This record gives sequence, structure tokens and C-alpha cells, in this order.
Amino acid sequence: MGLTSTLAKAAIMAASKIIGSKAMLIVVKDEPEEIPVQFNPSEYSITDSSSYSQTERRKKDEPVVSYNGNQLSKLSVKLYFNCDEPLSASGIKSTAEKLLSDEEFKEDDITEPINKISGLTRIDGDNHMPPGCIFIWGSLQFAGYAESVGVTYTMFDKTGKPLRAVVDLTMRGFNGALGERESPFMSPDRTKARTMTEDASIWSIAQKEYGDAREWRRIADANDIMNPLDIPVGRVLRVPSINDRE
Repeated sequence: MGLTSTLAKAAIMAASKIIGSKAMLIVVKDEPEEIPVQFNPSEYSITDSSSYSQTERRKKDEPVVSYNGNQLSKLSVKLYFNCDEPLSASGIKSTAEKLLSDEEFKEDDITEPINKISGLTRIDGDNHMPPGCIFIWGSLQFAGYAESVGVTYTMFDKTGKPLRAVVDLTMRGFNGALGERESPFMSPDRTKARTMTEDASIWSIAQKEYGDAREWRRIADANDIMNPLDIPVGRVLRVPSINDRE
């Protein structure tokens, strides 16, 4: 084995230990797609709010205030992309993998993952609406829709190719927040039945039963669900055992 290959393998091992757990977006469709985040965010915010309406009253100083219910939770997070940082852990690992492969070395293109994230706001084929998605990082598993994606490009090469960018992602969550857990690992080895309600989603059921929203596919397969966004209220779902690999 040559020196280049030896150094490349060592770089991969070192980078894997440095990188650790990475944030990612999972696009919910027939074949789920993962969009890795290059750098873990330094912060994110989740906003919960209520809706009120008011009716003015004649000869009264204060209007009548009516509570209209809760609004969907909102996640705001900044995602950073940079292909101009060769000494970063991710840069070392990516370069090393290319050295070990037979593929021609090409400079990373940050526009590819950014375009995929921007595409989350566009209509997805026959569903007539944008695809659902899940942002996962550590204990956070936020499922919903991309409400807005803003991209700011901050550095370019001499040809105008973007080298650095900041993506401002805002998501609106489904009813039934995935962060709400109640004994998620209680008897996960037993098959159960759960009824779909207005404030539930297949992701929130997977989170509650398995402790991981990414296990939604297990429930979908067990119930022959083709479109996880179109499950009628009142349908009884079979929630298979965590050990069921059918």
C-alpha cells in the first residue's frame, strides 16, 4: 500500500472520530432521501404560539378576546456550507475518500445540497404540495414542512462559483410535536394498534412507540401506506414490534 493510501485511510479514521453525530434532513417520500448538513448548527430556535381574535365593543375600553387555538410549532435554524476549508474534519474525510476511489477528483459543489433544501418548498409531483421533512440533530426530531429557505452566498472563486453560503431554514411542525415523549420505550417488543387522530402523524406515532421518528417506515410498510401524508383520521394502524423485520 502506497503512502498516499495509508495517509488517506488514517485521515478517514481520524475524521470519523472528530465529526461524530451529524445533523441531517430527511425528505419524506416513497423512497426517503437524506440531506446531510455539512456543519452542525451552533443554535436553533423553536417557537410555539397561540392564536387570538378580538372584537371591539362600543362604550367599552377593552375588546372581547377569543382564543382560537394553538398554531403549528416553528423551527428556525441556520445551516452553513463551505468548500473552501481544506483543513476541516469533513474536508479531510471527503478528500481522503476520493484519493482511495477511482473517481476523478472534483472540488466539492455546495450548490447541490443547497438546491435540495430549497426544493423542499416546491410542490412534490402528484401530492400537490411540498414534501414533508424531518430535521434531526441529537435529541431534536422536528417533523413538518419547509416554510421558507433563504440562501446567502458569501464567497466565490474567480469564475463566480459559490464557495460559502448560509441557509436560513424555517419549518412548520405537524400537530403532535415529536419532542413530546411519554414512555417511548414501553414494551416496544410487542405489536400494538394505534388509531390515527387529527393531532397525530405517522412520525409522532413512531416517535412515541419507538423513540425515533425515523422508524415511521416500519409502520408504513406494516399497513401498506403509500403516502404517509394522506392517512385518514380514524384509521387503525398496526404498530409492529421493534424486532419485526418483515
